[in-house]
Amino acid sequence: MAVTSVSRVLRNQVRGVTGALIAAGVMGLLTVEMWWIAWERPAWQVLGYAVAGLALVLLVARSSGFRVEEEGDGDEARYDPIRLAVDAAELVLQSVVAALVVLWAYGIVDLSTPAHVVARMALVQAVPLGFGAALSNRLLRETEDDESDDAESLTLRGNLAAFAAGGIFFSFPLAASVEMNVLAASTDWARLGAIAALTLGTTYLLLYELEFRGQSRRTVDREWSALIHAGQVCVVFAVGLSVAALLLWAFGYLTYSLAVNVQKVVVLSFPTTVGGAAARVIL
Repeated sequence: MAVTSVSRVLRNQVRGVTGALIAAGVMGLLTVEMWWIAWERPAWQVLGYAVAGLALVLLVARSSGFRVEEEGDGDEARYDPIRLAVDAAELVLQSVVAALVVLWAYGIVDLSTPAHVVARMALVQAVPLGFGAALSNRLLRETEDDESDDAESLTLRGNLAAFAAGGIFFSFPLAASVEMNVLAASTDWARLGAIAALTLGTTYLLLYELEFRGQSRRTVDREWSALIHAGQVCVVFAVGLSVAALLLWAFGYLTYSLAVNVQKVVVLSFPTTVGGAAARVIL
């Protein structure tokens, strides 16, 4: 029983972290202006922004119900001080973890980065990611209606179209920005491997482990289910790589050596692949 409870809590927290990325997007995380704000603004201003922003996030989350099971709760229970404190702590934890994982994977922060700079970066990103975490818990989690829905999954062609459309929608502004070129220029092959691993892991969790909408229909109950799921994740990744290459080519960024072009495509593949998986969840 205790193991089940711990597993449920862990799944809820990871769902919030992943949901923060797909609902709020990674655009802010990979935008240089957001980095400048964290570097250049006075500490009191960054802290004030984070406190005020997260307070607003918490207010909105509590007004609409932070979790699906809270729909029937009365206002008195919903605004209980202890529950508010727990939810605030969860939102901060989920948004900060989401921010730091992506910032580390892309080399924007590392072990040599001063602690106060890391803290500033996390606080600046916490507000939009906090909204994403709250929205994912409320709007994207699978409900009993989703589980009982016997509608068939999209065809292979429909899935590929959904993956591609989600990838384009999710990453179009990033593909047109100079940040992808800057990040690719400063990324070595080991870090590219980390980005690819993060992309594959996030996609698998999003589709098959975190109880987002439609998971019961995407999960197959057969002997080779693990291999089938791994293969489907690789398909999403392949579509994400293709979308990344297409967008970079369209904006005239694939004009360098093959190695540099591959770096750019892999750097952009995280938002395109996660965007594609998010589209499948929503659809």
